[in-house]
Amino acid sequence: MKTGVLDAIGESDLRRASAVNAALAANERAKFLFSLLQMAVSRAAYPDHPAADLRRERIACGIEDAALDRVVAGSRMHGDLVMIPDARGLFARLAREVQVMAMPLEGGAFDVRLEALLAKVPPAEDDLVEAAEIAAMTQAAPAGEDSLHQLVMDMHKALNQLQTALARETLDGAAVYGLSDDDRPRVRAFMAGLNRTAPLKFDHPGLATTATRAGERLVIQNDIGTTDAHVIVVHVEAMAVQITYTDVHLERLRFVQTMLSRFPVSWGAEQTRNVAGLAGGAPFHMAVGQFQAEDEARLLAYLEFLGSRLVFLIDWNRARKALRSFLRGADRLATLQWAAEQEVGHRGFLELGGSRLINQAIEVSSGGAMHFGDRLCDVLGDAAAVELVRFALRTASEGLRAHQSQGLIRDRVRAELQTHFSNERRRLLWVASEHAGLVFEIASLVRDGISATAAGEGGMGRRARRAGRFEHDADLVVVEVREAVRRRRDHEVVLRLVEAADDAADQLEEAAFLLELLAETGARGRPLDRLATLADLLVEGSQEWIKALGHAGAIGGGAAHEDADDFLVAVDRVLALEHAADDAERRLRYEAVQRAQDFRQLHLYAEVGRALEEAADALKTAALITRDVVLGS
Repeated sequence: MKTGVLDAIGESDLRRASAVNAALAANERAKFLFSLLQMAVSRAAYPDHPAADLRRERIACGIEDAALDRVVAGSRMHGDLVMIPDARGLFARLAREVQVMAMPLEGGAFDVRLEALLAKVPPAEDDLVEAAEIAAMTQAAPAGEDSLHQLVMDMHKALNQLQTALARETLDGAAVYGLSDDDRPRVRAFMAGLNRTAPLKFDHPGLATTATRAGERLVIQNDIGTTDAHVIVVHVEAMAVQITYTDVHLERLRFVQTMLSRFPVSWGAEQTRNVAGLAGGAPFHMAVGQFQAEDEARLLAYLEFLGSRLVFLIDWNRARKALRSFLRGADRLATLQWAAEQEVGHRGFLELGGSRLINQAIEVSSGGAMHFGDRLCDVLGDAAAVELVRFALRTASEGLRAHQSQGLIRDRVRAELQTHFSNERRRLLWVASEHAGLVFEIASLVRDGISATAAGEGGMGRRARRAGRFEHDADLVVVEVREAVRRRRDHEVVLRLVEAADDAADQLEEAAFLLELLAETGARGRPLDRLATLADLLVEGSQEWIKALGHAGAIGGGAAHEDADDFLVAVDRVLALEHAADDAERRLRYEAVQRAQDFRQLHLYAEVGRALEEAADALKTAALITRDVVLGS
C-alpha cells in the first residue's frame, strides 16, 4: 500500500483513511441489516408471498454469516408482535456497525444522537418485536424527529465528504487512496472508458469517481448523477467484478442490465428498499451483478466498457419522458439503447430543450399534418418516427460537441422533419405505383386471353384465377394506403386516387371472369377483334398510368423539369386512351349486335366491353386526381 497517497497524507491520515474505509463498509452492512429487518416484517405480514434470502446482498456487503439467509423465511406473526429469528442478535450487530461508522468522524459529532437512538432499540425478548418499532428504526424520520436509519444516512454523507478530503491523489480523474500497484491499471481502465464518453453529459454534474482498497478488494464508486440513491459500486477481487447498482427508477435499472449485456453479467434478483427519506422519500431499487473474467486483459476490457456506459444513465428518465410524444414505449427504450450503443447519448437532446426541439420543428414543418394530441409515430409511422428521433439525438449531440450554433442544429432537425413529411407523400405515391403494376398485370391477362380465344386456344380459366389473385393483392395495397392515411389525414387525396384505380382493377378482374364464359360460347370473328382492340387500349392506359405515378413520385424530390413534363404527358395519354376506349366499346356493341351467335353471347360481349370501358373511366378519374394533387403542390 506504499503509494503516492501515503506520502501526501502521512501515517496518521492513513489510519484515519482505514477507519473511513471500515466505516463505509459498515455502512453497507448496516443498510443490509435494515433491509433484512424490513423484509422480515413484510414476510411475517404476508406469509404467502415468496421469501427472499438476500444472500447475494449479504455476500456483497461482506457478511459471512449464512444463517442470516434464513431470517426472512423464518419470520412470522405472533399475535400482534413479529417473531424474527435471533432478533436480539440482529439488533446488536446493527448497533456495532453504526458505532464503527461513527468512529472516524471528528469530535464525536454524532455521538449524542447515536447514544440516544441505541437506547431506544427494542429489547426483543424471545425475539419478539413490534412492527412499528422496526419501522421507526429502519425508515427515515419525519421532520423534527430522528431515527437510526436517518443517523446512518447522515453519517454516510459525512463519511463520503471525509473520504473525498482524504483522497489527495487523482488517477485519470478519479480520487484515489490506498491503492496497490495491481489496482492502478484497473482504475485506469475504468476511467479510460468513463473519460471517453463523459463529454456527452455536457454541463450536467455527475460521474465523480472514488477508488480505494478495502481488504482484498478494489472498490470503485461513481455517483453517476445528482440523485441520492443513484450510485454504482464496483468491487474487483482477483478476476471477479461485482456491480452493486441502485436506482429510484426500476426501468432504468433494467436498462442498465440490457446496456451491459455485451459482457456475460449474472444478475441477482432485483430488490426494492423502503427508505422513505432517501431521494425525496421515494423507494429505490437495487441489483447486484457478477462478471468473471478469463484473464487480466478481459477484466480491463470489461472495466473500460463499464466506465463508458455510466454517462448514458444521467437524466435517462427525463429523456424517456421527453420521447413520449414521439415514440411508443418499446421504441423509446430501444432508441435510448441505440443512443448508448452509438455513443451519441441523450443529454445533447435535452440541452436543446428535449421534446421542445422536435415540437418546434413540427410546428414549422408539418404543414398542418399534425394536430394537438397527435403522436409523431401515429402520423409518420413507427419506423419513420424512430429514424427522425435518432437523427435529432445524433444531430444535437454532435452539433453541441462541435460547438455549432443552436440555431443551426435546430434548422437541421426542421429540415429533416420536412423531408419526412414530404417523403411520406412520395412514399405513398410509390405504393400507388405498385397498385398500378397490378392493374397492368390484370389488363395483360385480359388481352392475352382474348388473343388465345381468337386462336382457339384454352386457358382462360387459369388466366381468370391469376387475375383474381392480382386483384386481391391490389386490395391489400389499398388497405396499406388507408392505414397510412388514417395516421396522416393530409394525404387523404392519395387514398382517393388509389381507390379510383382500384375500381379499374375490380372491373378488369370482372372482365377476366366473363371472358372465361365467353370463350365457352365459341366466340370468333369481328366482335372478338373489336374486344381485342378495347383490351389493347386498357393495357396501354395502365402503362401510361404507371408512368404518371412514377413521375409524380419524383416531382418535389429534386426532379428535373422533364419529370414534371413527362408526368403531364402520361396523364394526357390516359385521358386520350379513355376517349378511345369509349369509341372502341361502341364499335364492339355494334359488331356484337350484328354478329353474335345468340343472346347469351351478345350479353357477354356487352358485359366484357362495359367492364373494360368502366376500367378505362376509373383510370381517367385516378389520373385527374393525381394531376390536381401535383399541380396544386
